[in-house]
Amino acid sequence: MRVGIGHDTHRLIAGGPLLLGGISIPFDRRLDGHSDADVLLHAITDSLLGAAALGDIGELFPDNDPVNRGRDSSDMLLRAYREVIERTGLRIVNLDCIVFAQLPKLTPFKLAMRQRIAELLELRIDQVNVKAKTGERVGPVGREEAIMAECIVLME
Repeated sequence: MRVGIGHDTHRLIAGGPLLLGGISIPFDRRLDGHSDADVLLHAITDSLLGAAALGDIGELFPDNDPVNRGRDSSDMLLRAYREVIERTGLRIVNLDCIVFAQLPKLTPFKLAMRQRIAELLELRIDQVNVKAKTGERVGPVGREEAIMAECIVLME
């Protein structure tokens, strides 16, 4: 059994929709980043790499490599998971994720995010949990400047 933790933060900028957990959410802002900036998928990717002691997302997909400009985070997640499986034989037991966003309210989208993540990683939906928390109007999340995500994974 191995445990990995992942974290990511991206700034919010004008222009929607918001891409989060592999789904498109209607919103007047989006996340800014070198790739498509899906903080939830990035946190999951980092958790998988961490559990396997294979570094982090920035090592596998450097932001100074033009091939990663605008890259689909679903593709990054799948490539990282394949690398973990090939190098270690580890498989996901479960994922527990938190998205920190003042707005938009994410409760109506949590099930769709869970379904998309489960589909991508060929898991049952009961192996994926997504929670949403606000920033309680404190810090960059609370001021609606950024969205953060954290994920922990158990692998065997």
